[in-house]
Amino acid sequence: MDHSNGGDQLASQQPGAAAKKLPPIPKGAKIHRRPIPSGPVASTNAARRIHVSAKTPFRSVTTRVRKQLDKNLRRSADSRATFTNKLSQKKSTSLSDRVRRIQKQSRDAATGGLGLGLENSGEVLVLGTGRAIQKVAEVALFFQKQQDCIVQLRTGSVAAVDDLVSKDEEDGLEGDVTERARMMSSLEASIRLR
Repeated sequence: MDHSNGGDQLASQQPGAAAKKLPPIPKGAKIHRRPIPSGPVASTNAARRIHVSAKTPFRSVTTRVRKQLDKNLRRSADSRATFTNKLSQKKSTSLSDRVRRIQKQSRDAATGGLGLGLENSGEVLVLGTGRAIQKVAEVALFFQKQQDCIVQLRTGSVAAVDDLVSKDEEDGLEGDVTERARMMSSLEASIRLR
């Protein structure tokens, strides 16, 4: 494998750098596309990533997002009920202390603190690159029309690496393999409950 070409191209195609055209593919060579790296996995259980392709059915994506939002809501409600039950079970504390702790927890939840209200029920990320950007935009528009959802869109670029395999004319076997980096546009829709 020849690694000298891929790293230089990747560095030159970073955001803010001048865009260069990829060199033409040599005659008789084939491109083997590698999977696009999905990035780091979310650190919380409440976040869920759904990768969409151009052929993914619209209805199945909206169903998966709605199921995940409902699941996050149930998990959040269970956590809040558990917190309240634990406070009420502590008989050694006075009633005023228990009320004060519940009010503090509710106040933190309302201001976006560490409470366990709906604002922390989790978000669902719908991701798409290339031709799938249109599908992500359609899903985001669908949930933006829903009264109970908040949608945020983020654009970006993803570096993808392809293998360029050239054939030997005399043997007909695969010969030299070189790496080639390219940039792809991406769209991320963050959907969460109000």
